Formats: sequence, C-alpha cells, structure tokens
Amino acid sequence: MNQCIRCGRKLKDKKSIERKFGPTCYKKYLKELEEIGLPENQVTIEDVTADAIRG
Repeated sequence: MNQCIRCGRKLKDKKSIERKFGPTCYKKYLKELEEIGLPENQVTIEDVTADAIRG
C-alpha cells in the first residue's frame, strides 16, 4: 500500500512513495534522527518492522 509509515495517510507523490513518508512526516523523522544522533541512511527497527508488516 502507498501509506505513510508514520501517520498512515495515503501517499500520492512518487518521491513520498519511495521514502514511505509524506513530506511533513519525513521532516519530523529526519529531525528525530538528528536528535538521537543516527545518520540519515541508518535503518531503525521501525523501518524493518514496517516493511515486514506491509509485506
């Protein structure tokens, strides 16, 4: 499905679909990564479980 993994809203933009985040949620996600000190390209457990749930 083309839904944001953060809020569940339907994604319409190709870039958002590829990122699996809408633009607002992606900004919040990047800010959270910065706050906890993870590099942008590091995979979190939430990324892995969201992929597993979506199949």
